[in-house]
Amino acid sequence: MRIQEDLRGIIQGDVRCDDVFLQLYASDASIYEIKPLGVVRPRNLDDVIALVRYANNRNISLHPRGSGSGLAGESLGSGIIVDMAHSMRRILQFDGESIRIQPGVVHQQLNKFLARHDRVFGPDPATSAVSTMGGAIALDGSGSHWLKYGSTRAYVEALQVVLADGTVLDVGPNKNIETLCAVPQVRGVLHKPQSRLDDIESRMKQLVIGHRDIIKEHTPSSLTHRCGYHLNGILKNEHFNLAKLFTGSEGSLGIITEATIRTSPLPGFRGLALLFFDRIEKAIEASRLAVNMGVSACDMIDRRLLALARATSSNLGKAIPSDAEVMLLVEMDAENSQDVRHRLRMIIDRIQHRENLAYTARTAVDEREVGQIWLLMKNVIPMLYRLEGSRRAIPFVEDISVHPEQLTTVVPELQTVLKQHQVTASLFGHVGHGQLHIRPLMDLSDSNDARKLHGLASDLYEKVVDAGGTISGEHGAGLSRTWFMRKQF
Repeated sequence: MRIQEDLRGIIQGDVRCDDVFLQLYASDASIYEIKPLGVVRPRNLDDVIALVRYANNRNISLHPRGSGSGLAGESLGSGIIVDMAHSMRRILQFDGESIRIQPGVVHQQLNKFLARHDRVFGPDPATSAVSTMGGAIALDGSGSHWLKYGSTRAYVEALQVVLADGTVLDVGPNKNIETLCAVPQVRGVLHKPQSRLDDIESRMKQLVIGHRDIIKEHTPSSLTHRCGYHLNGILKNEHFNLAKLFTGSEGSLGIITEATIRTSPLPGFRGLALLFFDRIEKAIEASRLAVNMGVSACDMIDRRLLALARATSSNLGKAIPSDAEVMLLVEMDAENSQDVRHRLRMIIDRIQHRENLAYTARTAVDEREVGQIWLLMKNVIPMLYRLEGSRRAIPFVEDISVHPEQLTTVVPELQTVLKQHQVTASLFGHVGHGQLHIRPLMDLSDSNDARKLHGLASDLYEKVVDAGGTISGEHGAGLSRTWFMRKQF
């Protein structure tokens, strides 16, 4: 195909089709590799419109991509990769509370800007240093602080999106506007088009109202849910909030070119309680107690990650007992440091001394130390990919989510499935809101291990779905979980 020649002159951004460059975009953080036809790095809205119309006329698939940090292969495809992170990464407007941005703005850089104004964008993906806000919106990203902030969907005030035919919509909670309509051409004569927005809203009304009971029946009981399209809550007072629909749609409904998101006040002070347990069941029980005491985050880290943390940081590592089976990392914030200290002491007193769940604990209230501990915990996870030997942590089942009350039942069932398949895995995640990351340690060059992938995923997901949970808590369906969507629904 003549993609590079065809687009030269109508696209201001880069258009690349050389083999070496394409190979760079053939993979992401998942286990998959798909070589695309080409890569386009649009510079502005006009570039995206021109590209979409070109691809639509030639039946070429488009695959929007941020930093490529996704674990499900959602940014890969055999068509044209649309790199939104390269050039469309500007902060456009900030009014003190809401901020208008392009999709390529990096999450960490956004929060550095907001911190100067005592504001923060609360949902915090683990790969904040590289993850783009376009990716956070496309996946409805959340993270460790879901307990305090929820997910991205709650903060999206408006989106500018380009549909598959080149139509441009500005959508939000109060109004939807069609700013550019793709005009159909029949036999060389231009006809006045029917509004694409009217058509979309009419069809959505039929779908949501006509299938309200089915939608409710198939919505998991888990607090987070990233499978399929979210149809709950998009219709309010006869208005469709299409921004909520686009959020979490993984780029399948349109390409986001601008977003206006609401920010939150930066917490005054925060502190951490590190609670250590000899059994995972005790940690799960303790997490429910901690959540009821108003914590802003509650993460669980297993012994493999704790061992990596001890080996990585000589200072912080000394605080991690060598015999700990699991640790809860609990964060509390307040307007003053005294309140933070008091609340952390209450948590430790309840979980360690009164309930006898944790066998030891420590606190961190210095902001620098708190930041270092969070950074350490996030940095040790990628180290699972670099363990000695042939087996590596494989992110193919990744993040499941059930209602927190179901964890005490589901976790032992998941461990039994792993044993049945003779697979060892690292288990960690945001247990405060019922989300777990499962990283089986496998050697994909071993045909025996490779053959286990589908069966292992199927059996693990079956336990999750039976418990009313979801096979994807925040990392999307992508290539990893699309095959299992029928099991979910």
